Amino acid sequence: MRPMIAFAVLAALPTLAFTNLAFAQAAPKGTAPVPAAEIKQMFAGKTYNFTEKGHKGEKEPISWYLAADGRMLGYTGNGPSHAEGTWSTADGKLCVSDQWTGAWGTNHSNECQLWARDAAKPTVLYRAEPSKGGKWAKFTPKLSGGDTITPKIEALKVKLQKG
Repeated sequence: MRPMIAFAVLAALPTLAFTNLAFAQAAPKGTAPVPAAEIKQMFAGKTYNFTEKGHKGEKEPISWYLAADGRMLGYTGNGPSHAEGTWSTADGKLCVSDQWTGAWGTNHSNECQLWARDAAKPTVLYRAEPSKGGKWAKFTPKLSGGDTITPKIEALKVKLQKG
């Protein structure tokens, strides 16, 4: 019987670790992680526009196209640069693994945004970007239907080839 108890505890560790790590940044009181399926439904097949803290501390506009099949394309005019990679979800997380390319070279990144929902007001969402030093804040994602960034990426690739 004891091996079964040990197995059950070990099986629960990833969930406990996620809960403790993801929400260790003091998620707003009365929130819970947004379920992975809801995050996927919210973003799949859409372009997600947001700003994040850049390398020099400035706000940097970013666009991600998150294809329903898990492919990710990224673009930022600040640089400018573009990315290709993949995206995935877990309860309370939207994660990307990508390779960014610009005139400065290439850079690989893995990052996750944390998502929570107000339990009393389910339409109120909160987001945090721990890899960027971000704190939890109310956040409404700016989404566009379909891929709105490929033309920008293609133009940037031509520009980068010309040097």
